[in-house]
Amino acid sequence: MRAAEGGLLVGLNGVVPGAAGLHHGVALLRPEEQVFTAMLSGFANRQLARNLARTTVEGRENTVKAFAAYVNTYPWQWTPAMVDEWLGDLRSLRS
Repeated sequence: MRAAEGGLLVGLNGVVPGAAGLHHGVALLRPEEQVFTAMLSGFANRQLARNLARTTVEGRENTVKAFAAYVNTYPWQWTPAMVDEWLGDLRSLRS
């Protein structure tokens, strides 16, 4: 691997590791959803590589999915205020 323009690491073939390979001119269908799914998959894989129990990993993934459904946005749009509101709602449901 080598550093390319802008500081990105690229492989010897000039491709960024983990980048989606598409045919020229073909657009991703629902790219935000695909990126979010890939993020969750990577999140799970890193936890499993640390030898965490599958139930722990699934519970954490379900928590992230529940929060995403609550705020109805993708992670790159989340704000601390959204987390505060969600946690407040969870507390009020348990009281």
